[in-house]
Amino acid sequence: MDSPETEQPISTISKKHKHSFFDTLIELGTFEKLFVSILILLIVVSGTQILYKKNKATFIEIPRDGGTYVEGIIGTPRFINPLLAVSNADKDLTSLVYAGLLTRDADGNLIPELAESYTISEDGTAYTFKLKEGLVFHDGVALTADDVVYTINQASNPSMRSAVFSNWEGITVEKVDNLTVTFTLPEPYAPFIENFTLGILPAHIWSDLTPENVTYSEFNKTPVGAGPFKFGSIERTKSGIPLQYNLERFEGYTLGAPYIHTIEFILYDNNEDALTAYTQGKLDALHNIAPVNLEVLLNSNTNIQASVHRAPLLRTFGIFLNHNQQRLFLEDEVLEALKEATPKKAIVGEILRGYGTVIDSPLPTHLLASEDEITLDTTTATNSDETEGGIEEELDEAVTEETVEEAVEEIEEEKVSSVNSIERARAILENEGWRRGEDGVYVYKNDDSELRLSMSLSTVNTPELVQAAQRIAESWREVGFEVELKVFDPTDLTQSVIRPRKFDALLFGMVIGHELDLYAFWHSSQRNDPGLNIAQYADIDADALLEQMRTEQDAQKRTELYREFVALIQKQNPAIFLYTPDFTYLVNNRVNNVSIHPLSEASERFDTVHTWYLESDNVWPFMEQLLKR
Repeated sequence: MDSPETEQPISTISKKHKHSFFDTLIELGTFEKLFVSILILLIVVSGTQILYKKNKATFIEIPRDGGTYVEGIIGTPRFINPLLAVSNADKDLTSLVYAGLLTRDADGNLIPELAESYTISEDGTAYTFKLKEGLVFHDGVALTADDVVYTINQASNPSMRSAVFSNWEGITVEKVDNLTVTFTLPEPYAPFIENFTLGILPAHIWSDLTPENVTYSEFNKTPVGAGPFKFGSIERTKSGIPLQYNLERFEGYTLGAPYIHTIEFILYDNNEDALTAYTQGKLDALHNIAPVNLEVLLNSNTNIQASVHRAPLLRTFGIFLNHNQQRLFLEDEVLEALKEATPKKAIVGEILRGYGTVIDSPLPTHLLASEDEITLDTTTATNSDETEGGIEEELDEAVTEETVEEAVEEIEEEKVSSVNSIERARAILENEGWRRGEDGVYVYKNDDSELRLSMSLSTVNTPELVQAAQRIAESWREVGFEVELKVFDPTDLTQSVIRPRKFDALLFGMVIGHELDLYAFWHSSQRNDPGLNIAQYADIDADALLEQMRTEQDAQKRTELYREFVALIQKQNPAIFLYTPDFTYLVNNRVNNVSIHPLSEASERFDTVHTWYLESDNVWPFMEQLLKR
C-alpha cells in the first residue's frame, strides 16, 4: 500500500528552488560567464565616466603658483633700463623688471601700477600722483617719491641722452611729500598721460652716477626695479657672450606676485634660429615671425600645441605722395586712378597672410569705430586638437568639397575685382583726356605741353615692404603708369630720401602709438626735417583740428576731432593708406590666460604677465575663495 504523499509548506518549496544572482553565474557556461563579465565591466566603466564628467563639470580651474616659462628673443640686451632701452631685447626685459606709475590691463586701458591714484588739473597742465604705501624695489629698499623725481629728472636731462627725452623735455617734477609727486607741463597736452608707464629707477643705486657714466653701469645688465620679475642670472659662453637671461618672480609686486616662478629668455642672433628652436620644442613662445613662415609652421607642424595670439599694432602703412616733387599728383584723376589700382586686399591677403587690416585713413580702423562697430581682432588661433575652433578646425573644414569651392570662388572674385580695378582706373584717366601710347603708358597732351604718367616708388629694404611695393608697382604698370621701384637701406632711406624729401611716392609706416598724436605727421609746421610730415601736407583746417586734439581732455570729444580730421584727409588725398599690421605671438598652449591688447611696442605683450599661469587645480566653486591668494 502506497503511503500517502506528505504535503510540504509552500515557503519550504520556494526556498529550495530560489537561486541567488551568484548561484546563477556559477551555473552559466564559460562563454556565458565571459559575456556577462564584459557586460558588467562596461556598465561599471560607463557609470564611472558619467559620474566623473558630471563631477568634473562642476569643477572650475584656478591658477597655481609654479613653473618655468621659456621665450626666445632676438639680439643681446645692452640697456635693461627704462631711460636707455632701445632694442626690442632691451625693452622686453625692461618691461618685466621695472614698474611705472601706470600700466595697462588686458583691454589696453591705463590702470594704476605704482600709483594709488592721480588727478589732472582743470587746465590740463598739472598731474598729481599719489603712490601706494609699502612699495619696495627688488632689493627690499622702499620706493618713494624721491625715486620718481630722480627718474623723471634724468629722463629730461639732455646729458643723459635718454631714448624718452622728447617725452619729458620741459616737464617740471616736484615732490610734495614722501608719497606724492606733481608734474607740471608748460602747456596742456592730453596724450601726456601715456608717458606715465615709464619704469621707475631706484635712486639709491643710480644717483651717485653722472649721466656720462650711467651707460657703463653693470646695473644696465643686472637691473633692480619694482616690476613683476627680478633679475636672477645670466648664462654665458666660455668667451663671456650672454646666452640666456633668467628672471624670478617678485613676490612683492604691487599688482600681486606672478603665478609663473621663472622666466628664461634664450637669446638668438636671428629669427630663423629662433623659429628652429621653437619647432624643436625648446621654447614656449616666440614673436615677430614673418607671416609666411608662421603660416608654414602652423600648417606643416600639426604636433605643435600652440596658439597664435594677435592684436593690431598701433602703426599704419601707406604711400605718401610728394606733390612738391611730382606734379602728376596735382591732378585729381591721377590720384583717383592710383588709389583705385592699389591692391590693398591682395597685400594683406597674399603678403601679410591675413595678419593685418585694410585701412582708408591715417588711423587704425578700430580706433574710430563706435562700440557697436568695433570688430577688433584679438583672435587666438590654435594648432591644438584640445581647443575648439582655431587652426585645426579650420584646416579640417578646408578639405571639404564645399569649402574648397568657396575658396576657389573667393580667389576668382579677387581676380575679377583686381581686373575691374584696373579697368576703372583706366576709365578714370580716359574720361579726363588721357590716352595710352604705343608703349602702354598714358599721356596727356594739349597745345602747350605733354604730361606722361611716369613716377618712382621708394621704400625701405624689409621683406614685406619690398614685396608690397613690387605688388603695387605691378598693378600701377598694368593700368598704364611707368613706375621705377627704388629700395633703400634704412639709414640711406632716412638720410637720402626722407629728410631731404627726395621722392615721388614713398611706401612707409607711421607709429601712431597709444597717444594718437598725429601732429608730427600731418601739421604744416612739420613739413620740413626734422618734422615727420613726409607728405608735406598743409591745410589750415587740418592744423586747427590737430592743435585741438592735443589739448582736448574729454576722450569722446577728442574722438570726434579725429573723425573730422580723417574725413578731411580722405577728401584731399595726400597719401594712399594701405593697412595696419597685426602683432602675432606664438605661445604654447600650456601657458594660460595670455591676453594681448592693441600695442605700440612688442614689449607691451607682457603688460598682464603677472596673471599668466602654467599650473592649475580643478576645484569645486565654493573652494575658489578659500584657495584664492
